[in-house]
Amino acid sequence: MKVEEIKKEILGYLAKNPKLLQAAILSQGILLNQHSRTITKVRGEYPTLHSLIGHVVQGFSSKKWTPFGEVQFRNKVMKNYHQKVDFTLDPAEIIGTVIESMYDENKALKDKTISKHGIELLLKKIISDVNILSVHGVYDPAKIGLDTPEFGFSMDGLNEIIRKGLLNTDNPYYLIPGDAVTETNIVDVMTSYERNLPEHAKSRVKKVFVSENDKEAYQINYEERFGQNKFQDNKLKTRLGKREIVGIPGLTNGTIISTIDNGFVKMVDVIDNPATITDVQVDKRILNVLGEFTLGYDFAINELTFAHTPDGTKNKGLGITELNKLYFPEEQGLIGV
Repeated sequence: MKVEEIKKEILGYLAKNPKLLQAAILSQGILLNQHSRTITKVRGEYPTLHSLIGHVVQGFSSKKWTPFGEVQFRNKVMKNYHQKVDFTLDPAEIIGTVIESMYDENKALKDKTISKHGIELLLKKIISDVNILSVHGVYDPAKIGLDTPEFGFSMDGLNEIIRKGLLNTDNPYYLIPGDAVTETNIVDVMTSYERNLPEHAKSRVKKVFVSENDKEAYQINYEERFGQNKFQDNKLKTRLGKREIVGIPGLTNGTIISTIDNGFVKMVDVIDNPATITDVQVDKRILNVLGEFTLGYDFAINELTFAHTPDGTKNKGLGITELNKLYFPEEQGLIGV
């Protein structure tokens, strides 16, 4: 089998489909992409800035100038991660397999299907890997550049993002205390969670993220209590706000978290560094396919991210009285410490 011919065929296929890898990274086949808003032209850290104004309305008096209210700017730094794909194709390993029929040396290059098959297989594996990384990944710079690569350490996934968010005191999550989730109480816990969302934010919360296991438990628990046909034809919805319950495979059981509509983001570098196959190289009898992309996920504004906690020592809210007043001035009775 002629390696140079396979290289020419792959390069020709990629030349006609230059955004194949980009399409894979942005694919709806990656579950979190279905529930995130895309921010482009991001490479590395991405600072977000939002502004809030304190109360400004006061009783009228023409005799005094009494300035009231001030603008505050709040920021958060999000991050995406530079990834690479190094894929090796050994034509010798194809001989003797059913795939050998895809490379017939008597056919013209345009009629050979081995390159298309290999690239499509590669893209499916990228989607599979990103589905895993986007939930389970834990970024570890010490694992980058090892002679023998280790999978799982090239980016932070949703579990790690939430873990760090719950520890963040500069940009805290809005905590909603409740019972620990079980398979028999999950409907009650979810209902309590909904009722304790900040009143003026409720209309902007459209989805609630839970583990796939907890989503199934919710459906079983709901059907046992209220009837079996509730979810036969519709997406799984919460009782009160009819919010979509999104089950994330691999998300830590007991997690209940949501944010405002379009508040969960995906960061890519489509402009400066589009995900692409950057090179196809022949190394003796081996064919190497090289690709790269950047990708990261996060909640855009932690203070508008609402997380269930079974920790009985926590109070409802952001944990800081001043922040509670700034973000949720309409809420009454927040202890906040």
